[in-house]
Amino acid sequence: MRKTLARSMVVALALAGPAQARSLESAAGGRTPMRVVAGRLLIVPVTLNGAGPFPFLLDTGATCSVVDEALADRLRLPRAGVVPHETAVTSGSAALVRGTLALGGVHREGTLIRARLDSLSDLDPAPRGVVGQDLLRLANWWLDYRGGSLFEDADGAVSDADLGERLRIFWHDDRPAIDTLLPDQSRLRLVLDSAASSPVLFRLPLNDSQVVRASAAMLTTLGGLTAVAMASVGPLRAGHVSISRVDAALLSETAQRRAEDGLLPTGLFQGIYFDNRAGTVVLNPRRSALPPRP
Repeated sequence: MRKTLARSMVVALALAGPAQARSLESAAGGRTPMRVVAGRLLIVPVTLNGAGPFPFLLDTGATCSVVDEALADRLRLPRAGVVPHETAVTSGSAALVRGTLALGGVHREGTLIRARLDSLSDLDPAPRGVVGQDLLRLANWWLDYRGGSLFEDADGAVSDADLGERLRIFWHDDRPAIDTLLPDQSRLRLVLDSAASSPVLFRLPLNDSQVVRASAAMLTTLGGLTAVAMASVGPLRAGHVSISRVDAALLSETAQRRAEDGLLPTGLFQGIYFDNRAGTVVLNPRRSALPPRP
């Protein structure tokens, strides 16, 4: 059985900022309200087996969706076995439950990882689960940080618009990565991760003169807190988009060697359009192509 990963829930607490106050209600006209918490993390309303909505963390870097064990027990979700489960720094196993998850008009019936989410309880609102790529890859999505909403493009109607430069997505175990360049033109392949509040590097670039080591910080994963070294990296370029020098967590010792070089928070951009049908992504898409609110 292919290994299932939900490891990319990395929260740099040292870099967290104030939450933006937005209520979480049902979707309207293809838009779902999303709340930005801890600086760059996204909370969206999700229903589970028709109950809810419940606040879930939106995680474009997670293969599987997750439900908090207390909510799974409350809804009496049937057990569905055990699966290998990996965070950024540990590996082990996790129980599976079966249910129907819905975000906006997109539904997925299948298994979810049942896990304790105590490490995320300080977020407001505290997530009752995580939406991963097992649901997100069923449609195209526009993460509109500027407008505070998630636009569901289920039929791909927006994908034909002139959104801007399209970058190829490289899928690593169902995690969407793009190629970025350092000033010396060396490449970093980074997973676009909406549940990372700071960039993460799993290995240093070959020319480590591009990295300036800084202080340490505490990161939160599903497994809890861990101390990591920090470094200043960049500036980076992704296509024509420039990303200023950023502080990144260095995780040189991960549970297993990664094909990708690290994680890039989607919250670094005003918006991002995932065209899952075409296998491309647009950073800072032109807002003129975003359908008006109903």
